[in-house]
Amino acid sequence: MKRTAVLFFLLSMLISGPVATAAVDDIRILVDVSGSMVKTDPQNLRIPAVKMLNGLIPSGSSAGLWTFGRYVSMEVKWGKVDEKWRKRADAGVDKIHSRGQFTNIEGALTRASASWKTADPNSRRNIILLTDGQVDISKNAEKNELSRSNILNKTLPQLVKKGVTVHTIALSGYSDESLLKQIAVKTSGSFEIANSAEDLQRIFLRMFERAAKPDTVPLNNNSFSVDNSIREMTLLVFRQGDRKTRLIQPDGKVHIEEKHAANVQWRNDLGYDLITVKKPLSGKWKLDADVDPDNRVMVVTDLKLVVNDLPAYTTPDKALDIKVELQSKNKKISKNSFLKFVDFSLTHRVEEDTVTTRLQQKKSRETSDKGIYLQRIDAPLREGNHELIISADARVFDRSKRFNIEVQWPVKVDIEKGKKPGEFELRIQAREEYIVADSLQLEVVLQRPDGLQKPLIMALQNGEWNSQIMANELDGLHPLLIRVKATSVHGEPVDHKLDGYSVLGVKFEPQQEVKDDTVEDPAANEKEPEAATMDEDENDNGLMTTLIIIVALNVVFVLIAGGVYFYLRKKKLSNEEYDLFAENDELDLDAGDKKDD
Repeated sequence: MKRTAVLFFLLSMLISGPVATAAVDDIRILVDVSGSMVKTDPQNLRIPAVKMLNGLIPSGSSAGLWTFGRYVSMEVKWGKVDEKWRKRADAGVDKIHSRGQFTNIEGALTRASASWKTADPNSRRNIILLTDGQVDISKNAEKNELSRSNILNKTLPQLVKKGVTVHTIALSGYSDESLLKQIAVKTSGSFEIANSAEDLQRIFLRMFERAAKPDTVPLNNNSFSVDNSIREMTLLVFRQGDRKTRLIQPDGKVHIEEKHAANVQWRNDLGYDLITVKKPLSGKWKLDADVDPDNRVMVVTDLKLVVNDLPAYTTPDKALDIKVELQSKNKKISKNSFLKFVDFSLTHRVEEDTVTTRLQQKKSRETSDKGIYLQRIDAPLREGNHELIISADARVFDRSKRFNIEVQWPVKVDIEKGKKPGEFELRIQAREEYIVADSLQLEVVLQRPDGLQKPLIMALQNGEWNSQIMANELDGLHPLLIRVKATSVHGEPVDHKLDGYSVLGVKFEPQQEVKDDTVEDPAANEKEPEAATMDEDENDNGLMTTLIIIVALNVVFVLIAGGVYFYLRKKKLSNEEYDLFAENDELDLDAGDKKDD
């Protein structure tokens, strides 16, 4: 209790006094309206996604919206963001369509950035570009290629000089991914691929966070704390179904879309709620909604967590250095009497792995170093997406910042198994968003398990380097030692030794004809024809027996038939003899009678 009272007192002291000047956000949104969007965004989900972005941009910032096909149109006039601007912006966003011809990316970047003449340290300039295609300004392929070249060689250098950061989104597999990523990398921006229009809302959120770097309050199981330094808060709540969002104050009062307090503004659109609360009540708030990792609580406050700029892209061999401090009214807090009550931490997520580390204050006798907390994530880094969440946690307030960093080598390495054991196909291709493809030089060595090294010959075919790997002499892991030399898109020398690539070798012995040297017994060989003769005799005897049986049966049948025949014949003859005898007997009787007479 005593600690809490001390923190409240110190916090009230820190947030009093004049406010130092801070950079103002200037965000310009470019949306593709070419005819191909009929297929890539059939439901026109660009509209609710951009409206969400309109609601997220902080009041007091500057913003505008341009659409482009063949021509570039300013749909929402650039100006200072306030309630009037938001209403005009919503009306302008409704004009987004899919009827345009061609895809004039060069013209969109040029026109949207025209009012930026020179760099301004007091302005954070960001462009968010969404397209589903490639540079297409004419049916003439040469003109299209010239426009693409102008973007890389003329437009981007001018944007860099003006201090403009460009974030690009590809909304189809037909987009010029290489170009969009080069635009992002060269201007220290970020690039994302939207697999479907449904992904746009969450991608716009991440783009906004990298552009505006809003202060956020951690949302733990749909609960969060509000301190008395927060003047305004905006909640972004993603909805999965028909469940309605409810916001519950510390005193138990409930806000819903249909009924809420006068200091609450509620924007409801397809898939999300955007709730802004001015002068929110201090204490523990609750959100009655589906738990979603992309839900956010963004705050306008004089007590800010400030993190150094971290790259959107880096290579695995580079460590990440993180510098953190708390600021009150844009001035660093260096008083240990306050900082000793605050826990600074870093949560590092890579795929399924999560590590949380407590940050330590920089050890230095210099007054300017007080209040600075440092942390290094050592190389080598795993290739893939790294999420960093930096938090400052005290009993009376919480702050957090979130970053997504893509870790990649400047070349793409593919290893494919061959048809035979121990055979592989190695393919290496330059990532043109990082390096100049024509400048790529490769040194590749295959190392056997016994330490013996064998250089591989790389052949260039259709912009891709290829080599056949033969790891069929020894079983075990064969590491690949790959060295990459090139010139970066910024004109700087690149020299990397790639780690983590290997193949599994299999010892392969070709099959040979087996010769049997065993001495054979001649007697055994002599028995074989006898056995064959016996088999043949047995077969002949069996056949003869069968024939004899058949003949015997036929003889028996003939004898029986003959016997029956002779029996019947004999019986017939006997009957004839009897009749003859009877006739003769009658003649004798008659003769005797006559004699007697």
